[in-house]
Amino acid sequence: MATGVKDLKLWQEAVALAGDVLRAARQHGRKELPSFVDELTSSAAAIATGIAQGYDRSDALDQQRLFEQARRALSVFETQLAIARHGAALPHDTSTALAARAATVGRLLTGFLTFIERQHAAEMEEGTRRISPAAPSSPLRKALDEIYCA
Repeated sequence: MATGVKDLKLWQEAVALAGDVLRAARQHGRKELPSFVDELTSSAAAIATGIAQGYDRSDALDQQRLFEQARRALSVFETQLAIARHGAALPHDTSTALAARAATVGRLLTGFLTFIERQHAAEMEEGTRRISPAAPSSPLRKALDEIYCA
């Protein structure tokens, strides 16, 4: 069983994405585009932050809302990355690598949200109380840990 968000593969990938963006910004950030580079970096960090905040919530609806917020941050990041690629603010190979890592985060996040939504629907159908996947004693938490933890 996972001991915390640091064991969650989704979080690890999101943090790695943000780190890669920081490295790229340092190496290739244009001096004439500091605010754009700052926005790109902030949106990458918002993905990992949203995942961490969502994981630690005990209320299922609040948790789902924060994971959806992380998905929106990912959409913003992907849009900003596309703009950077189109405007040649980053080298092609760098933007391609960042896009690939963002796609991995997106697949993991979508899978995580889908699993949570299906479990919530099943619990509602059975008339059981909604227990957050983050609750340590939750059977859903154990299943999520087996699927999504490194």
